[in-house]
Amino acid sequence: MNFTVEYTTRAIKDLKKISKNTQKHILEESLKLETEPFQFKNKIKKIRGISFPCYRLRIDSQSDSYRLFYGIDKNIVYILRIISKKDADKIIQNIRHSNFPPA
Repeated sequence: MNFTVEYTTRAIKDLKKISKNTQKHILEESLKLETEPFQFKNKIKKIRGISFPCYRLRIDSQSDSYRLFYGIDKNIVYILRIISKKDADKIIQNIRHSNFPPA
């Protein structure tokens, strides 16, 4: 089953704050979710306490470690946020209160 990857407005804003080389690496990793959203078994974690299926993908770059939060609805993978590891705990609280699927 093939999926479509869609980035929320907030995820695009997050991505623009990151260096160009790291952006490219993150985009390559996120596009792999089109074929199988759970292929990175050792890098994916399901986020508990959220009313919709939400997952975190760990993406390590040369300078930092990033977390890509995504949710799945039917055949669409929604990229919700892309943030550095140090900010991940704060963002989970915001994701818990967000509407899904995003408009």
